[in-house]
Amino acid sequence: MPTGPDPDRARAVLTRLDEVRATVAAAEDEVLACLVVTGEPRAQRVLDDWLDQVADTLRALGEVADDVAPALARHGAAEQTSTTSAAPEGTASPSAAPLRGGAGDPPRDVPAAER
Repeated sequence: MPTGPDPDRARAVLTRLDEVRATVAAAEDEVLACLVVTGEPRAQRVLDDWLDQVADTLRALGEVADDVAPALARHGAAEQTSTTSAAPEGTASPSAAPLRGGAGDPPRDVPAAER
């Protein structure tokens, strides 16, 4: 009986979560860059409030992705840990590989003990 998600799927979801975090961070920056001065106090307040709500929503999405990532990282690393002992001597250990693809990916905020 499985005790968690499939490690391959967990790693795939981690990759997607990283993409989501990068996308919402970029979108938040773009929204905040849209702050314009309308010259009318009432219209300015409405526009500022709306843009703040959009930025807050994007920020919240990124935070949820940050909250989910550590648990998935533990499940994604589970298979790598079990196969580490089976790796032939002199070969690279699967646990030494990053949980995400691509060398250009930004680092994930997961403590080493949880990988």
